[in-house]
Amino acid sequence: MKRDLIRVEEKVNQVRSEQNMTSRAIGRLDSLLSSESDETVKLRAEIRSTINSLLEEFSMMQAGMADMQDKMGYILSQGGQQPMAIIPKKDSTGHADTTSATSTMPGVNCQELYDESFINISRGEYDAAIKGFTDYLQYCGKQDLADNARFWIGEAYYSMEKYQEAIREFKQMEIDYSGSEKRPGAMYKMARSYEELGNKADAKAIFQKLVDDYPGTLESEQAKEKLKEMK
Repeated sequence: MKRDLIRVEEKVNQVRSEQNMTSRAIGRLDSLLSSESDETVKLRAEIRSTINSLLEEFSMMQAGMADMQDKMGYILSQGGQQPMAIIPKKDSTGHADTTSATSTMPGVNCQELYDESFINISRGEYDAAIKGFTDYLQYCGKQDLADNARFWIGEAYYSMEKYQEAIREFKQMEIDYSGSEKRPGAMYKMARSYEELGNKADAKAIFQKLVDDYPGTLESEQAKEKLKEMK
């Protein structure tokens, strides 16, 4: 875990450096492109699209690194023990049988379930990731990584372009985990989902709230750029 974290931090620092260089290059280009010809407008749009894509990739890397740090901290807080959860036996209708003795039920290793789901989303195996994180919330939902699990479910739906489902998950995260560090990222992706669905009014409202409530964050900077584009 420590070696993995170091590698991720190094990669994030590299992307941050590249992003800063790109931003400076954008500034220089903006100062040079003074005419408003059709080609200039097109070039500026392409540049803005590229920088926004880089920012979203960087945001995902930051979320991944924060996730690894959260997991490491949680494991250390448990004294290195892998938390377990009991899966309730289901009756013939498929519902949990609360009358059965839980001591004979098979257990789930919550950390392994979370890690496997996280690996799936990093590989682009979104359906498997959604199922894994959903199971985690069902069986391990009282643990510290529950807000992260909800965030990644929303992220998986967003990556699959299932924007209504993504909005539903991000809204649920706001209800259940209003103080989560993942909230700015969830708000940004919820606004982007509204934008993709053509609902610019709700998208702009969330972008503006993000700028107002979380100044100085990467998501706030991204929201500022989106608001400029949507004028």
